[in-house]
Amino acid sequence: MKQGLQLLLAALLVLVVGFAGYRLVFSEDGAVAVEVVEAEGDVHRTDATGHRSALAPGDRVEAQQTVHVGEDGRAVLGMGDDTRLELEARSAVQILEVDASGVRVELEQGRVSARVRAGGTPLGLSSRGRAVYVEDGETTVAVDQEGALAVEPGRGSVRVEGVSDDGSGRSVEAGQRLTSLPGGEPVIEAIPVELLLEVAFPGNPTTRAADVLVEGRTAAYAEVHVGDGADSVAVRADADGRFRASVPLDEGENQVRVRARDALGNTREDELSIIRDSTAPTITGSEVQWGP
Repeated sequence: MKQGLQLLLAALLVLVVGFAGYRLVFSEDGAVAVEVVEAEGDVHRTDATGHRSALAPGDRVEAQQTVHVGEDGRAVLGMGDDTRLELEARSAVQILEVDASGVRVELEQGRVSARVRAGGTPLGLSSRGRAVYVEDGETTVAVDQEGALAVEPGRGSVRVEGVSDDGSGRSVEAGQRLTSLPGGEPVIEAIPVELLLEVAFPGNPTTRAADVLVEGRTAAYAEVHVGDGADSVAVRADADGRFRASVPLDEGENQVRVRARDALGNTREDELSIIRDSTAPTITGSEVQWGP
């Protein structure tokens, strides 16, 4: 009798522990819960009212809450045992839906990496009407302030919807990168070893003009800044990666710097010294000499 009672108590203990573990991972409706697995630096959430609270490992994030990662921060969200979403510094994602079919989030800014193992919770990442679906694979997704989206699968392939004018999607394989800008056609290309930057500076480094035209080529839809300080000009490369910008010159020597940055945060720069000499020419005999 005593042995039977002990077995019954042991069985009840297993049920209680199992139920507690289930509640840690699953919500009451059977959907997988979103939980903070790792948090470093400034990691916090805001709700629909704007209320802000710090996040720590073990905290659960509910639908319509936004997770923010600050400068030099990092966070990992878990959805069951086989789905992870890592947020890098200066990133923010809003949890849109959590149900039995999976988890959907809105990438508001920054760069995230999604990993879903076979049989894990499907994960959908959306940004300004475009959506990336990960069911079995590893994918990096990033978006910049103007909405340029970059998708790089590291394992498996992903489907990116809503990236064309007709609303159709594209499949992206491991080793490829898809770049999309709202209102522009998506570009799929092999992942480069480094960010391309080819600048066509003027052939003559000395000019009388008050400004200089700088043209070049970089990654599709990359941000390009030409010049420094208040007179710098920011432009967006087109689908072919081509850009052009005219920047003002001061009298004398000017260091014209060109900096390119793609949606994934990769950067590259180049510069050239251009001299502006607008002084009147000196006439000596039959010769005209420009400059001092």
